[in-house]
Amino acid sequence: MSPKSAGRRAPCTVPDAKARLRDAEAFLEAAELSKNSDVIATNAIHAAIAAADAICCVALRERSADGNHSAAVALLGEVDKTLAAALRRALDRKNQAAYEARDIADADAQACIRQATTLIEAARERVRSI
Repeated sequence: MSPKSAGRRAPCTVPDAKARLRDAEAFLEAAELSKNSDVIATNAIHAAIAAADAICCVALRERSADGNHSAAVALLGEVDKTLAAALRRALDRKNQAAYEARDIADADAQACIRQATTLIEAARERVRSI
């Protein structure tokens, strides 16, 4: 399957990119204010997803609209493989953080913060450049 055929996509504009970046920053702020590792990780993962949307909106004028987050990773990979790897690492922790009774480790929650921060910084650079 070629990268262009991976997953559903939705068109997006520069204002959409700016809105998704604001969402990413708000999710990251919520993550940083929490003391609960699951809440930290879940909000950081949502921040990473929103930042990936912003990056793709700027670079491709489309974002993933697929319920399967691997499509978002594939789409981001068309823009930057390193950033796609950061998104994948964050998403790998999503089920445990958001859906399982067992709490995610504090170190894993902090890793999600780092991955989200990397993606948000990249989104900020791209949004500022337009």
